[in-house]
Amino acid sequence: MHASVMTWVAAKVVQHDLTTLSTLELGSYDVNGTVRNLFNGSYLGLDIREGPCVDLVGDASCLPFDDDSFELVVSCEMLEHCEHAVEAVCEATRVVSPGGLVIITARGPGFPPHDYPHDYWRFRLEDVEAICFTAGLEIVELISDTDPDAPGFFLVGRKP
Repeated sequence: MHASVMTWVAAKVVQHDLTTLSTLELGSYDVNGTVRNLFNGSYLGLDIREGPCVDLVGDASCLPFDDDSFELVVSCEMLEHCEHAVEAVCEATRVVSPGGLVIITARGPGFPPHDYPHDYWRFRLEDVEAICFTAGLEIVELISDTDPDAPGFFLVGRKP
């Protein structure tokens, strides 16, 4: 995880008072850092393979949870590795409770390929806006990462 991601997510956790919420992390496999330690409420980490910080193996584009199951969904640096990225955001929106937040960070154009285990996408802000519209997710904050060595986006969305 890039330092800019950890810093930004930590700021959003404080800004929106998210520490104790029931949280689902999509793409929880700890490759080079985790946001898990920012939370102390109920927390479940899901990834497509077993490994550090993975509580449940599953596919983010087809989640095994009821609608409105979590107060918060977090996904840091996973979406570019998800073959069905739009479906994953739709699923994140489905399983978060009304009024709940979805926090996503991912890499954008110019970031080099990095297979963990696959690397499918690079997202422009326009792409993220279209995905949020499709998922029915209201954009609270959407910015481009200001780190020139790690171009990408940071999103806070809210389920209506």
